[in-house]
Amino acid sequence: MINAPHSPPEILDHPVTISLLKLFDHLDEVCFFIKDDESRFLHVNQTLLLRLGLRDAREILGTTDHERYPAPVADQLAKGDREVMETGAPLIEHAEVLFDHQGKLEWFSTSKYPIVASQGTALGVAGITRSLSKGFSQAGGRSLANSAATQVIDWISENPSGRFRVRELARRSGISERQLHRQFIDLVKMTPSEFLLRSRVHAAAADLRYSDETIVSLAEKYGFCDQSSFTRQFRRLLGITPARYRKRLHEG
Repeated sequence: MINAPHSPPEILDHPVTISLLKLFDHLDEVCFFIKDDESRFLHVNQTLLLRLGLRDAREILGTTDHERYPAPVADQLAKGDREVMETGAPLIEHAEVLFDHQGKLEWFSTSKYPIVASQGTALGVAGITRSLSKGFSQAGGRSLANSAATQVIDWISENPSGRFRVRELARRSGISERQLHRQFIDLVKMTPSEFLLRSRVHAAAADLRYSDETIVSLAEKYGFCDQSSFTRQFRRLLGITPARYRKRLHEG
């Protein structure tokens, strides 16, 4: 928990804070951000700007995730912010899928901490995100940067429509299914099968956003047995049907 006696803008003006923010600009593989209590960006580092395809921080300051992600994705990000602020408990190494400015699917590990005033009032959140393909160190110093799980994450993320099977992925990465399952639980807190399913759904969501491909075609493309199965899993993960998702994008 980050304790702060002043409002977020004043926090950013503190000499110690200014030095820390400059430090984050030199972390090439870490996206850093600070948001206020309404999830509006107050500060981002250069790495996050580059990932979003932005040149100047003024393009993002004062905005929210709803202004750059589809509503279901932005809603989940905002929900995480609220939970951190309301409970006062940090969110540590949470796996989430995000898109860059070209709509490319990529999985990240996100950690968020609440920023609170001395009297306990929630002022906002500070957080970092790191690409799962880069790996990161677990508690105890055990690095998963070059693990079989990160290789599998790369394979799936680069080709979410691929007809992967967990057994084949384990064999291809040189370990047993049980070992792969354990590494995925350690790294992303979900099984390889669930990761594969979520990757397909989010990739289909990107296609709904950037292409005119039919829902039936997308269901087949991403390996669902039929449109009904695709719709059911899409709604479970994003809280909305594919048809409604596309309609909301066009309405916006």
